[in-house]
Amino acid sequence: MTHEANSSAETVALVGCAVVDGTGAPPITRGVVVLRAGHVSAVGPVGSVHIPPAARVLRCDGQTALPGIIDSHTHIEHDVAAVLRAFVHDGVTTVGGTGCGPALLPLLHDAGQAPDAARVFAAGPAITAPGGYPGGRGDGSAALGIESPAEAEAAVDKLAALGVDFVKVAQEPFDFDFRNPGRLPVPGPDVIAAIVRRATAHGLLVRSHVHNVTQLDIALDAGVTSVEHMLFPLPPDVGYVELYREGSLSTDALPGLRKRLARMVERGVYVVPTIGNELANIRAGLPEFPANALRAIEQLMVAVLTLYVEAGGRVALGSDWVGRPGFPAGMPRREMRYLAEAGLSPLRILRASTRNAAIVCGQGATLGVLAPGRRADLIVVDGDPLSDLAALDRIRIVVKDGRVVAPAEDAVPTEDAVPTEPGHPIPTEPSP
Repeated sequence: MTHEANSSAETVALVGCAVVDGTGAPPITRGVVVLRAGHVSAVGPVGSVHIPPAARVLRCDGQTALPGIIDSHTHIEHDVAAVLRAFVHDGVTTVGGTGCGPALLPLLHDAGQAPDAARVFAAGPAITAPGGYPGGRGDGSAALGIESPAEAEAAVDKLAALGVDFVKVAQEPFDFDFRNPGRLPVPGPDVIAAIVRRATAHGLLVRSHVHNVTQLDIALDAGVTSVEHMLFPLPPDVGYVELYREGSLSTDALPGLRKRLARMVERGVYVVPTIGNELANIRAGLPEFPANALRAIEQLMVAVLTLYVEAGGRVALGSDWVGRPGFPAGMPRREMRYLAEAGLSPLRILRASTRNAAIVCGQGATLGVLAPGRRADLIVVDGDPLSDLAALDRIRIVVKDGRVVAPAEDAVPTEDAVPTEPGHPIPTEPSP
């Protein structure tokens, strides 16, 4: 058998594995997942699922099948094909591109169509105010500056014509100069509201890069789907570094924290924390910053996320800038550890990394869950990630669009013949 010869047109049955479907439901302890024509055809306990007679059957006893991991917040600007290959071979079958120039958008989409690459859903340029963030980064093409509601509607129309999968807005007054922070222009409340209305008319959700309390309220009033990053809700014109220097680095310094968290929960807003990269930004901007101070900021970020989780908030996995030191393309293990520190169980972490991440990428009806009709993206790992997330380091196979992508020939589960009678369920016991 060669993996390259495997086709998405082939019918594959994974048999005997535990199945974590991505919804947060309890796992099927010994299950069957049937993949046909690039989609999930059937999921259920062993003995209850019928296997087509021509199916390729892979025995997966002692292993766990779950949806492919989705990193919902990335920026990939270089070596796109190689980066997307690295993602998929480490179990990440989909990534969300949360801001890039219009020329890069089709390159990301096209590269993600390769059989051995993570698929990409992307926002294209972020809508911001003229001169606002992220216009000062790179060549400035990742920002689309607008001033009025009419311009906001035209900007969304332009993005929709470019083929974006969701809309990103930048409500960021901070210029990321941690030594001498400056103030950047941001879109007004009427502009943010117009963006959300027009995006909704196009069937596109809106994700907001928002850090401070005033902008968070505006984003919630407008009805954004998600809040990107963990720096919230900070006082206006203040960052975590400033709070540390003032000696007020605690949740008490965050205005109306619990009230705003409750409002986010009530509205069903998703948070994509990206804590690791937020800390990396501070470290890069202030290399001399004391390690204990960075740790204190890290603890506050986790404390805020903990309160959100305890209040019933929805979380989606995202890593942010891919390729910077300590953030290789692949499974966002560091972010998963932060989710665990914030009190998410392994089952909820997997939901954040599959179903929820698919939703914020605008793919809640097609990806992130193992259910009939969904795209056949999944991974099989040795052991039980619900008792030990380190099982995600032991990937046996990766499936994208029903096509098996495996790291090595000996990593593929044992193949069995299907029952001789067409339409019979698979035997309830492993073959000798």
